Amino acid sequence: MVETHHQARIFRIASFVIPLALLLILLLRSSFFPYPEILTEIYFLKQGMLPYSQINDQHFPGMMLLPLNLGTLGITTVDGLRVIHLILITINFILLSKLLKKFNPAIKLVCLLLYVLFLYSWEGNTLWVDSFVATISLIGFYVLESGWTFKNIFTYFISGLIFGTLLTFKQHGIFLCLAAGIWVISYKPSFRKLIWFVIGGVLPMSVIALHLYQIGVFKDFWFWTVSHNLNGYTNLEGRLPVLGETARFLSLVLPAAVSIYLIQSRKYLHLLFLAASLFYVFPRFGLIHAQIALPILIYVISRKLSLALAIILIFLGVFFTVRVLVKDNPGKIYFYDQSVQETVNFVKANARLDKSIYVYGVNDNIYHLTQTLPPSKMWIELLKGNIIPGVEDTIISTLETDPPQFVLVDPQASIDGQKIQEFTPQIYAYMQDNFNKRVTLSNGVEVWY
Repeated sequence: MVETHHQARIFRIASFVIPLALLLILLLRSSFFPYPEILTEIYFLKQGMLPYSQINDQHFPGMMLLPLNLGTLGITTVDGLRVIHLILITINFILLSKLLKKFNPAIKLVCLLLYVLFLYSWEGNTLWVDSFVATISLIGFYVLESGWTFKNIFTYFISGLIFGTLLTFKQHGIFLCLAAGIWVISYKPSFRKLIWFVIGGVLPMSVIALHLYQIGVFKDFWFWTVSHNLNGYTNLEGRLPVLGETARFLSLVLPAAVSIYLIQSRKYLHLLFLAASLFYVFPRFGLIHAQIALPILIYVISRKLSLALAIILIFLGVFFTVRVLVKDNPGKIYFYDQSVQETVNFVKANARLDKSIYVYGVNDNIYHLTQTLPPSKMWIELLKGNIIPGVEDTIISTLETDPPQFVLVDPQASIDGQKIQEFTPQIYAYMQDNFNKRVTLSNGVEVWY
């Protein structure tokens, strides 16, 4: 009896350690893609540029555009971002493991392996705002599903605080906040406790709104993150998934849908929370956005996991992972490569730090990597959602007011399939008229004086 108990304990430990080790090995040997905006915006903020007024972004502040951000916490390098990435994913793994604790150890092992395999093939080597949202939403799901939320008034408040914090990272968080609110109401209706949940929920955005108002950028914040998104950004053409993405996505979504249909307890609460987490995937499909729903999908599947389904999903997970591994560039960091480094070396050798430079079609992380600034300390990323009527005039005005010492141009750059020269014709025409001397670097980037 003692020996059987000892063996069961070893199996439980192994079912946690082995998948976690596999996950970390996969991520450490793979390429790494942190979105350049993360460090670029933190750098601009550190240089005194105002969020939303001089740093134009459609996202909620999160950990990039607040006084307390990754930069003030000492995360200013790609290596630092990789550590953050690994920490977030490890937290997700631990939380999922705790959620699965009530199931058979074999089911727990299979589900944790599924998380490892599908996370990796769902762009698990990428760090973006969604990475933070995935962790916070899973914490929120855990406190609801485990029943911790419903202990007392304090836990209601903290649970609301968790979902309120989630909303500060991305506007789509409102759907998960609403799903959590419905969950709270349906569990044990109590107006007093619901009020404390709501107070916790509105507190983070209230503090942020007050800060933005105090520094005089609340109007700009409202325009870029609310008005612009509702009136313009959401009207952009959506991005449909390619065949491989569709297969990876539906491999978990379809079994989860069947599982929800079959389960009895908390059927509609799980369906509601899962649907809210899947809102992040649309309208511009990307598996990085689907990572928010990934642990919820696996948890839902675990409730009705059969041996046949486990074998099929493990096979698919291995197949997708191998395909990604074959196409991957192990160890490559997509924040900078040899091409970017050549541009950085040129700027460092030729730029005066007290004078601005302008990048056109070249990665904006050049500013951070070279410690330079855009003209008039105004940064508007050249994305389809940003170039609205009047924006080209604004950019040209910054070039006139604070003429850059040179412009870095990538003539081959395109935005959503459209050549950048056609995408922003006014800016291109202005540069052609005012910067006549040109030098081409070996990586194809042109320097216009």
